[in-house]
Amino acid sequence: MEKIRKKIQELTRQYGTCELDELCEKMGIITIDQELPERVNGFTVKMYEISFIVLNKALSFYEKRLTKAHELGHIVLHNGTNTLNLSCNTSFCVTKYEKEADCFAAMLLIQSEMSELEGLDSVTAETVSRLTHIPQEIVDRALMI
Repeated sequence: MEKIRKKIQELTRQYGTCELDELCEKMGIITIDQELPERVNGFTVKMYEISFIVLNKALSFYEKRLTKAHELGHIVLHNGTNTLNLSCNTSFCVTKYEKEADCFAAMLLIQSEMSELEGLDSVTAETVSRLTHIPQEIVDRALMI
């Protein structure tokens, strides 16, 4: 988790923001909304050194935001790794990569929503989940120390 936290700090310092859309724009990542099978929320593709995040256009605003942050996590943490190829053609377990991308997404979105959390008497994982619209199981994992 510390590796992910440090990576988000580096990105925030380098690009001057932790806001998801602005960060993707400054990193040159293009987002595309596309009709995808119901079970596919999104994925990343890299062509000619340009990274694309493809999102299922049927998702809600908050689902798209979480998926976009998750896919950005893959780009930042697992650049060059084709998890679909790994899961289909090898015995490598990609669950670790998915959990890391979830943690990256939650940490980034929580950081960008800190203003909403400031001033609250007590901040629990449940409160963070409710205010950021991130599923509590992902918040729990991201807030583990």
